[in-house]
Amino acid sequence: MRSDVESRALEQRAHARTPTKRKAYLVEGRKAWKCSLIDIADGGARVSLTDMGLPEEGIFLVDSIAKRVHLTRVVWRSQREAGLQFIESEALDGPAGGKDGAVTIATRFAWRLNGA
Repeated sequence: MRSDVESRALEQRAHARTPTKRKAYLVEGRKAWKCSLIDIADGGARVSLTDMGLPEEGIFLVDSIAKRVHLTRVVWRSQREAGLQFIESEALDGPAGGKDGAVTIATRFAWRLNGA
């Protein structure tokens, strides 16, 4: 059974989501947290959260399996999950390399976005 938050988010989706079960990293500044991708679409993703304070904007999702990095905005949140909208995305040109690699990738992407 879906929660009210999930039902409202479902109604507002512009892209169909593909279920998945893979690890990714959320990056803010020099901090990275491992998360689980629950589903993903062209315009966003749903992630499983641990006990982390997730900012509303400016967090990067590094998906090393799909070889993508996304600047995101939180569009909904529950205790255990969050819906992320992709603001900008870019293909990765190499391996992510765990938490440190995810931070490096997100930092380089942020530099390119700020220089654009």
